Formats: sequence, structure tokens, C-alpha cells
Amino acid sequence: MPMGDTPEPELPPVPGAEWCFGCGPRNPFGLHPVFHVEQGRVTAEFRARPEHQGFRGLVQGGILTAMLDEVMARAVWAEGVFAVTGRLEAFFRKPTPIDTPLRAVGEITDRRGRVYELRGWLELPDGSVAVEGTGTFVEIVEGRFGGAPAG
Repeated sequence: MPMGDTPEPELPPVPGAEWCFGCGPRNPFGLHPVFHVEQGRVTAEFRARPEHQGFRGLVQGGILTAMLDEVMARAVWAEGVFAVTGRLEAFFRKPTPIDTPLRAVGEITDRRGRVYELRGWLELPDGSVAVEGTGTFVEIVEGRFGGAPAG
């Protein structure tokens, strides 16, 4: 879907992630994306701000990788599964200027038990790909993340 079109309803937030740099609404330095499901994929639009800068005028690569990680993880969350990143690989295709609207897309490509394989990419306004990558995400059993195990 081109930027600016009306997406599907917003995905609910991940419980306990209020201060997450990538997706947390309370983190003042975070990315603050809003996630949607579109045609079996998760999408989000965001703009990197000056505090996300690497070289003059360009988004730092780790910031772009963080958004790639978030959109892929959220594709698993859209399935009702909480998973964490086991592996992430990113390929930087084009420089990405600060304050440029970007569209992130993530989709599940395979599942083996608790292990999910995903691919994702970040699109520039002209539809070209700035960053693309793949990741392996592992389902976390409820109560086993973010504190002591339940029980």
C-alpha cells in the first residue's frame, strides 16, 4: 500500500514494552511506529529524527536495523505469539536521510515449532528499498521474559 493510503486497524501494543526504544510509546528517544496488518504482512510508517542521525543528515544504520527488527517481531506478534530475536541480518541498499517518511514491512516466511523465519524491508517514499533483511525469532513461553520465571 502506498504511503498515505488508509491501512488496516492498528495492532495492539506489546504488553510490558512501554519503554522499548523500537516500539514503546513512552520512550522520548524511540522510533514510535504505528503497526498495521496489510495483506498478511505487518507494516509501519515512521520518520527518523535528528537524534537518530549517524553521518550528517543520514539515519544511523543501527536505528534502521532496530526498525527492521521491530517490524519483523511485530509480524509474529500479529499471529498472537510473543517472540524475541535470535538472529538478524540487514543489507543497506540506499542512504536514508533524516526526517524522510519510511514504510517498514515484515512478513513470516517459515515456521518450525517455536522458531519463525522472517523477512523485512524499509521503503523510501519512491518505493525503493533502503534496507532489507531476514531474521529468526523464537517464541517465548509466557512468564519467561522480562523478569523471573513464573512459578
